[in-house]
Amino acid sequence: MFFGFDLKEIFMFPFRDEEARKYLLIGGLVSIAAFFIPVVPYLILMGYSVQIARQVLRGEFLRMVPWEDWGGMLKDGAKLFGVRLIYTLPILILAIPLVLFGIAMPFVAEGMNSGDAEALIAVYSIVMLAGMCIIVPLSLPLALLVPVAEMHVVDKDEFSASFRIKDWWQVFRANIGGFIAAFGIYYAISMVLAIVIQILAATVILACLLLIILPAMTVYLTLITYVTIAIAYRDGKAKLNQPA
Repeated sequence: MFFGFDLKEIFMFPFRDEEARKYLLIGGLVSIAAFFIPVVPYLILMGYSVQIARQVLRGEFLRMVPWEDWGGMLKDGAKLFGVRLIYTLPILILAIPLVLFGIAMPFVAEGMNSGDAEALIAVYSIVMLAGMCIIVPLSLPLALLVPVAEMHVVDKDEFSASFRIKDWWQVFRANIGGFIAAFGIYYAISMVLAIVIQILAATVILACLLLIILPAMTVYLTLITYVTIAIAYRDGKAKLNQPA
């Protein structure tokens, strides 16, 4: 147990039995479809994770479920994507101009003399540094809070629930440690998977396996993310409802 998280159960439920592995494989195929179809496969993966998260919120046995209600999964995934998009909009407003500036800079500098080009690079460096000094402090709390708003949407089954900040903030405050632990689990798993990818990419033969492993990792990480947040949210609600 780690801050109320049964890590063995969380990490192993997608591989528990043959049926679970079959559903994980289907998720991998959906992830592969994202190479050819933009956005929609990821929305479906998020929607599938919502179905798993609802098991946690209802106190049910954690298990993989059949890929049946594709329309419902797409709808649920679209809700969470909308929540994430709206709450990260300030970062996007800051980041997109910086990215466009970085793409355009080589073309602009090409027609300049060396002195002007060096001045442009200096200005770009200062702007990038200033932008990162704003974006990074904004990103960290959003990475912790946006999943809480998403899980409030899952719990209430209403997109508008994400904007009832007072309600989900109380759940967050009741179990801050749990939500931080959930973020830590996600970060640790991401680091482990990144190391695995680097090891596979270092060899020509094993690198071919990335075409199979990367989609499976995407599904696995998405499931782990929403399961841990759902557990933290459920425990936060339980603490909030305890008599003083």
